[in-house]
This record gives sequence, structure tokens and C-alpha cells, in this order.
Amino acid sequence: MAFSSNRVSKGLILLLIGVFCLINVSISSPVFNGTHLRVKRQGCQDGTYKHEGRDCCLCAAGQRLKNHCTTSPDDRDCELCERGISYNSEPNSKESCEPCTSCSHENANLEVDESCTPYKDTKCKCKANHYCSSETCKICQPCDKCDATGVKEPCTATSNAVCNESKSLGGGEIAGIIIAVLVLLVLVAGAVYIKRQTIMKRLRPNSDSSTPSNHVDVPLLKVNMEPHLQDFAEILGWKDMKLVARKCDMGTAIENLEESHPKDIEDRTIELLKKWIERTGSNASVELIKVLRRNGKNNKADKIQQKLKEINSSSQSNSA
Repeated sequence: MAFSSNRVSKGLILLLIGVFCLINVSISSPVFNGTHLRVKRQGCQDGTYKHEGRDCCLCAAGQRLKNHCTTSPDDRDCELCERGISYNSEPNSKESCEPCTSCSHENANLEVDESCTPYKDTKCKCKANHYCSSETCKICQPCDKCDATGVKEPCTATSNAVCNESKSLGGGEIAGIIIAVLVLLVLVAGAVYIKRQTIMKRLRPNSDSSTPSNHVDVPLLKVNMEPHLQDFAEILGWKDMKLVARKCDMGTAIENLEESHPKDIEDRTIELLKKWIERTGSNASVELIKVLRRNGKNNKADKIQQKLKEINSSSQSNSA
């Protein structure tokens, strides 16, 4: 009996040991509580791409593909992009890297904000006193200057400066400007008028009033002019003698004398003066002075009046 009991005890012990081992194996087995636990292997961390029907692992960001995979997905060969020259910002299967962006384009007004690395492109920014409102800016514009009005909002990298509004003129300032403009217009108009009068005076053909006249103080004299025709003819000249004769409608006489005396102007003038005196009568000396003055020939009128005065004085002396 003792032997049998020992055997039973040993059997129980072995049975318990077997159950324990069985439970331990079941827990570590792929099947536990009816659920399969699959053991994951390492694989491609950044994904795969197809090459000749085979899945190959993508190269990581900052790298480029040098050789495709041949026996396993991860035996492809990748190479790091050259720093400062090229980059790849995402996992890829490209055989080349992207070139780094340059911030030194002519007239773009850009400068480097962040340098290019194998993993990311260059980041540019506007130079000082320049701005660009676009998210992907290729050209920066110069900021406005507000020297006259002052700055309301300063210029930033993404927005232009805002200037203060120009100060409006007050009523007094506007009135002052209007008065100044009117004064200027008056001065200009006066200068134009004076200039025009000067030009007209120069161009006036019968003007002979440059010498001031003193005829107001000298009485008109009735003097017999015939003995002194040559003296008066020299003072008048042919041009003004014709003027005086035309006032008496002596156009025909003028034409006849010009035909009969084509070259001798002095004789022509004497003859016309003689005919004019004959037509005018004893009051010829007074009428001659009046005609000359009415036509602006004050200088010659003064000379003739002075000559008449001399003749009259001489006649009075001889009579005495």
C-alpha cells in the first residue's frame, strides 16, 4: 500500500507539472483565448515603391535613391543630398535631389531667412524696407516713404507702409492762395498790356510824338507861309505832307505830283504844300498845326509853330 501511495503522489506531482507547462506554453503561443497574435517584423518605415514588380523601401527625407532593391525591400541604396546645394523634403524614390532655391535674384530684393539643408529648401525673406503680400513671394516691393505726411502704420515684411492723410488747407490759407494768384494775374496782365502798347507804339506808322509838346502855352498864329515854303517843306517831309493833303481830299494832286516829280521829293513836297495853302486860304498856318496835332505829329507841329513864331517876330520887327 505504501508503494502505491508513493506512486500516486509522484503521478499527481507529474500531472501538476505537466498542466503548468501546458498553461505556460499556451500563453506564449500565437493562439491565446482564440485570438491570433502575429509577430511583426521590421519592414519599410517610410513606405514602398514598385520597381520591376518588386516592392522596395522608399529613401528617407534628405536622401535620394542610388540603387533599387534586388533581393529584399530594404536592400536599396540611398545617398544623402548635398548640403546647401540640394534637398528632398519627403520620403522618395527619386534618383536626384531638388536644387536649393536662390534668394539672390537681381531686383528681387530678397535675402536668406533659413539656409537650405538636405531635408528642406532655402527660406527667403524681403530685405529691409521692402515687403511682399504673397505667401510665396518671388519679388519684394520697396516700402512707401511718408516724408511729407508721416507714417501711420509702419512697413512690414508682408504689408506696405500706410501714410497719414495730407493736411487739408484752412479757410485762411485758401483765401491767401487765391489773393496771391489774383495779384499775380494782375501783374502779368499789366506787364502784357505795357509790352503790347510799347510794340504798337513802335509799329504805328504816323507816330511822331516822342518830343513833348508845349503847344498849350503857344497861341496859334496866322502867318503867310508862301514866302517860306521850302522851310516848311523840309520840316514836314513828303510823307507827312501827303497826310495833311489827304485830309483835304487832295489825292489826285498827290498822284499827279508823284508822276511829274518821280525823283525830286523836295520839289514834290513844296508843290503839294503850295497847292494845300491855296486851297486852305489865309488860315493855312493855323489849320496845319491842328492837322498835325490831331494825327499825333506833335514834334513837327512844335517845330512849325516855332518857325511861325520866328517869322511873325521878324515881320513885326521890320514893320517897326
